[in-house]
Amino acid sequence: MKALSLQRDSAITLSVLREAVSRFVGERKWEKFHSPKNIAESICIEASELLEIFQWRTTEESRALSRNPKNAKRVSQELADVIIYCLALANAIQMDMSDAVLSKLRENSRRYPITRCKGTAPRRRNHGGRKT
Repeated sequence: MKALSLQRDSAITLSVLREAVSRFVGERKWEKFHSPKNIAESICIEASELLEIFQWRTTEESRALSRNPKNAKRVSQELADVIIYCLALANAIQMDMSDAVLSKLRENSRRYPITRCKGTAPRRRNHGGRKT
């Protein structure tokens, strides 16, 4: 498997991305449309568009699909849309994303301890999470 190139990810901070999203929104005077509800809906819509790329494909087909440059670009664009809207929501509600992510990872570490979950798919019922 080809090594991932994360050079830009390590060079660009979350705050730089948030500012870029804020500038993009501001230049277009879209703040009035960026209510938490509207942005949350947009996150779901874009996530659905990302999911549609993989719909009806096997696990192996979904992995192979992403290795094709044309398909990889489509996946990249849809994933970017999801992330952009997530950053826009964080901006709209003034949430510290780094704190939120690290806090959630700590919570998940408690809910899904390595000793019980290593190598198994997480199932809330089996690992002390909420009952569904």
